[in-house]
Amino acid sequence: MAKINLGCGYRKMDSCINVDNREVVKPDIVVDVEQGLPFLDNSIDEVMAIDFLEHIERSRLFPLMDEIWRVLKPRGKFNHVTPSDSGRGAWQDPTHKAAWNINTWKFYFTDLAYRKLYSTKANFKILYLEDKITDHANRVVHTHCGYEAIK
Repeated sequence: MAKINLGCGYRKMDSCINVDNREVVKPDIVVDVEQGLPFLDNSIDEVMAIDFLEHIERSRLFPLMDEIWRVLKPRGKFNHVTPSDSGRGAWQDPTHKAAWNINTWKFYFTDLAYRKLYSTKANFKILYLEDKITDHANRVVHTHCGYEAIK
């Protein structure tokens, strides 16, 4: 089973191909994912992105989601945990480039009207989607999302 851990940083996963754009964190593959993913179409079973998507420029989200969808096998899984702009965590890190909320993940990659409007190929079925308060004291909210690729 082929799994990718996008933007792994120092949180590498033994069961995954760990991908990051910084050589210093010693990933399995050094790549700028905003330029594409170096994997064949329909070759990956699962993609993980934990505290990563907020480091992508807003304008690059649709192309990245298309790339994730492209490399996933039919019914392949995409799981991410992303700070929500419903809490303080979205902008607390100065390296965050964008923020989203639960509605971003609910509509833009699952609803045909939005996918057509934004010309995205990515087509996913939501397996789970919820906001969780991950730090009560600092009011940090993360959106936990699991998708299945529809092809």
